[in-house]
Amino acid sequence: MSHQSERDHFGPYRLVRELSSSSLGRRWLALRETDQTSHAVYRFESLPDRVWRRRHMRAMRALSELRHPHLLSLEACSFGIGDEPWVVTPYTGNHDCIVTLADVLAAKGESLSAPEAERAVLQVLEGVSYAHSVGQGNGPIALEQVLVDRRGSVLIELYGVSRALRGLDTINSELIRDEVRSVVEIAYRLVTGLAADEPRIPAGRLVKKLPRALDEWLEEGLDPGSGFQSADEAIAKLPHRRPEPEAGRVRTVLGKLTAWSR
Repeated sequence: MSHQSERDHFGPYRLVRELSSSSLGRRWLALRETDQTSHAVYRFESLPDRVWRRRHMRAMRALSELRHPHLLSLEACSFGIGDEPWVVTPYTGNHDCIVTLADVLAAKGESLSAPEAERAVLQVLEGVSYAHSVGQGNGPIALEQVLVDRRGSVLIELYGVSRALRGLDTINSELIRDEVRSVVEIAYRLVTGLAADEPRIPAGRLVKKLPRALDEWLEEGLDPGSGFQSADEAIAKLPHRRPEPEAGRVRTVLGKLTAWSR
């Protein structure tokens, strides 16, 4: 395969346009020419030796085993010229760009309403709970790792891959607590617009009319001496049974992002 065709194609996928980079590498909007469907193609950095190649394949195998509506799934992976790993996933973005939860937060003026934040955090926790139940872990989740699809649903991008590439493939109670705490930190950021760094001001003092139950949930989850021991515990205590926001509101926010250039 020529350098030109390698740059323009990955197997049956035609690279249409480069998107913003992820923490793991460059990514493109790609068209699968056999059925004219859109996908995301990632190109990782070249792997230096067989150890790294084996780690990459183990990471992709683990990712391929995850099947959950809030975890981005793996569709294909291979090595290109120069031992560069290429990975294909569903395309979650709109017609112009991939949208992260950080993008939505910025478009909403750096904070979400309590129902919007609860809905997003619940979906992240459901994905985390499932992954932990099958023995996989990601470690702390960043706001930028959470994608938002065209329906307003969230998905964790390339769950566990970064950790697996470092040769870490087991989970323990400490990792679980740290990962769940990171999701609570995302929740705090969503409702306050601030990072949950110490010294931290309780969200209820920053946000007028924040539901007391959500404020208490945030305080419990961010307590450095305890916190939630599992995603299931965090879900059980999350006051998420209130009516969800209208879907139209989420679509309106996402619609504003179509003009952004990536």
